[in-house]
Amino acid sequence: MTLKGIVNSKFLAMLMGAWITYCAGVGDFGGAVFLLFFYLLMLWDSNKKATGAGNTNGKIQ
Repeated sequence: MTLKGIVNSKFLAMLMGAWITYCAGVGDFGGAVFLLFFYLLMLWDSNKKATGAGNTNGKIQ
């Protein structure tokens, strides 16, 4: 499974949402913010790789 598939999976979103809710409920906002930052970093990296690939011969089509 590719990084884009992992980042966009519903299971991972549900798991991270449950963990963030648990962290917020316990009062450990550092864990919740870290997970959100980590997920956004994976999402940014996935989108950067997806849009970076393409025509590399320099011609505009």
